[in-house]
Amino acid sequence: MPPTADDRPDAVPPDRADDTATIVVSGLVVDAYIGVLDFEHGVRQRVRFDVDVDTAPGYLDTVEATGEYVSYADIVEHIQSRASSNEHVELVETWADDIATFVLDHPLAAAVRVRVSKLDIFDAADGVGIVLERRRPNR
Repeated sequence: MPPTADDRPDAVPPDRADDTATIVVSGLVVDAYIGVLDFEHGVRQRVRFDVDVDTAPGYLDTVEATGEYVSYADIVEHIQSRASSNEHVELVETWADDIATFVLDHPLAAAVRVRVSKLDIFDAADGVGIVLERRRPNR
């Protein structure tokens, strides 16, 4: 069997202080009241969410040392909770902003990309919407 990196005398444990990770919620589809057009009021429509959360440097070491982590389950619950309410959201921009704010409230989240797409507006398109990117200052 060939030697591994750990077998070499010069093997150095990896320095993970600058490592980051990306937490992903992909393809979450909910039925929600959303839209500014007259035909969108009073009717739920399918909305897809994709959220990528870039973590703070040293994320893996922090998770191992403290047990704290960015939870994709919390992000999913946040989106589903708003969708299941009777609140009508006028703009996909508003919902994307809400999700970005929620995510960046977590101290281990450094940046977020939120894609919100309404799936049933145009027959000729798979979806229409917005991609919002936000970074925590000083990261």
